[in-house]
Order: sequence, then structure tokens, then C-alpha cells
Amino acid sequence: MTDGGYEAYRDWKGWASEDFGKCNAESAVYFAKELGRCGFPSLANVRVIELGFGNGAFAAWASAAGARYLGVEAIPDLVQTGRDAGFDVALSGQPLTRVAGSTSADLVVAFDVFEHLEAGVLRQTLEDCRECLRKGGRVVGRVPSGDSPFARAVQHGDLTHRTVLGSSAIRQLAGWTGFTVASVRSPVLPLHGGGAASFLRRMLVSTTRAVAYPVITKVLMGGGHPVLTPDLLFVLLKP
Repeated sequence: MTDGGYEAYRDWKGWASEDFGKCNAESAVYFAKELGRCGFPSLANVRVIELGFGNGAFAAWASAAGARYLGVEAIPDLVQTGRDAGFDVALSGQPLTRVAGSTSADLVVAFDVFEHLEAGVLRQTLEDCRECLRKGGRVVGRVPSGDSPFARAVQHGDLTHRTVLGSSAIRQLAGWTGFTVASVRSPVLPLHGGGAASFLRRMLVSTTRAVAYPVITKVLMGGGHPVLTPDLLFVLLKP
């Protein structure tokens, strides 16, 4: 996350200090399934860098899973809260290698962060990530899907969003920054972990998507493999 326009961002998001570093059961199931599908069935002793750790849900989950965690954030108040909670965190705005070291990380994650960056800053950020990663290391990013008409409420619901990223743009970025695209896809949608109401809703969502999205893709978009879910998940591999 970049550092412009975030004076009241924490209040707008409802990130209370007393809730920092808490990961509920639904989020824990999501992180486990998402990271497992990205090639990390376990985070035990995995060196993880998180860009834009927000209110610390992933930080808490990854640390509990045994990761060697480092978080970077643009909002100074969140950095101080993270330090007070005992997490290894740093303020952004400096080269990532300065806080993380070169070729030190196995995984960089950025959930709902890259859309906040201008294209040039995003390119530099990914180049910094590449310098921090070991060979075979991965960047996992989740952004509003630039492929999807259903992403507009997400993309345009936050005035600090700067860049729209679709499947083709992800591949373009990978080419610019020396990564290989391992996958571009919909985020996982676990059925369990959120109670009965969540299970029924997600079953309905999954069924509706399975029926409607192929029709939309073929009839209205001329085919291809667009990611029509509101969010898009991509994995970049350092060769």
C-alpha cells in the first residue's frame, strides 16, 4: 500500500487497535486453502513478507502457522500497533531489501494491495520483491479483477485505488519484472469455516458462477479465460 491519502484510512476500514492481530475461523480457513493452492501447504519455517498487513489478520495466521514473518505497511499507526503486538513489521517507503535482505524470502503476499499503486510504483515494487526472493520464491497477489464487470464496486469503492489489473496486465507485469506467471485465477471460496448461513450462501454463489460465467465468457466476451469473480488471484514465480 502506498502512503498517499491514508490519513483516516484506518477509521474508514474500522480497524480498531483491540482487534489487531486477530484472525477469525473463516479467514484462517481461507488463508490455509489459498496458500495451499499456491504451493505452500505448510508455512512452517517459511520466510514470508507481507506487503500492506492492514489489521494483522494474515500476520496472526501466518505466525501461528510457524512462518518467519515480516510485514511492511504505509500507515505509521498500524506499524506501531504491529510492533506493540509483537510482530516484526516495518514502515514502507524504503527499499524492501533494506528491511528484508536480498534473496531472503520464500514468499511475498499482498492481499488487496497492488491496486493501490501507480503502474510505475507497482513495477518497482515487484522488482524489489524479486530481489528479496530466493530462486523459486513466489509472489501471491489478490486484486480486484480487471477482467470482470463484477469488480467495479470493489475497484471504485476506495478512492485510494490507482491501478486496474486484469489477466493480461499481470502477464505484462511479469514480463517487465523477470517473473514467470504460475497462475492467474479466481481466489478460493471455502464452503466451510463460516457457519451454516455462510455455507449456504457460498454454495449458491459457487453454483451460480459455475453456470453463468462460462455463458458470459463465450457469448458476451468472445471466449478466452477471463477471471470473472470480483477479485483475481495471481502467483508469480522467480525462475
